[in-house]
Amino acid sequence: MRRSLTVTPENDKKILLTKGRFLTGEAPLDIDYTTMVNIFIELGHKVMSTAWNTGETSTNVTIDKNEIVESFKKHAFNSELKEESVGDLVAEIIFKKLVEQTGLTTCDPTKQNPALPPEQPNTQAPKKQKYIT
Repeated sequence: MRRSLTVTPENDKKILLTKGRFLTGEAPLDIDYTTMVNIFIELGHKVMSTAWNTGETSTNVTIDKNEIVESFKKHAFNSELKEESVGDLVAEIIFKKLVEQTGLTTCDPTKQNPALPPEQPNTQAPKKQKYIT
């Protein structure tokens, strides 16, 4: 299921730093951004649920390391999400080819928008309008 999501700059940095940790070592693993967000959501939900269920009996909330590992395994190797991301890539390629072949322009956020032409003064006499009162 696709959703629109706005991520704060602080959380974006956390996501990218965590993704980077998986790219290091002898067996690097490239985890896509959406998968990383889903992992954080699941782990955050587990921590918050634990906090709510313990009530005021404890000020510390812990999560078992095995739960973290299982969450990563579940999301990082989920074939349904991988197929969806491949579908997104194919759609993007098709869109780019369509734009190239039709000569349409798209909004590229990395490029500055060209300046608009100066406004031409209206040389026609203003129309008289009737207003109902």
